[in-house]
Amino acid sequence: MTNPSVNTYVTIRDHCPMRYHVVDSDTVEFSFGGVRDPFEFVYDATALRDFLHLATMALHEMDERGQASAE
Repeated sequence: MTNPSVNTYVTIRDHCPMRYHVVDSDTVEFSFGGVRDPFEFVYDATALRDFLHLATMALHEMDERGQASAE
């Protein structure tokens, strides 16, 4: 297992251009922002599945907080 070697903080908001490119059966690249100077993530299939699981949990929690604040 390899740990990330760079720490970066990025905020992605509405209308931010987002693209993906499937490199092969185990690699996908995601690009955010402008075409000339994008912020990029590269995942293998296992890491992408793990990230999607975490992202789904985060969305559920965000939705719950939104519903609670609307009450």
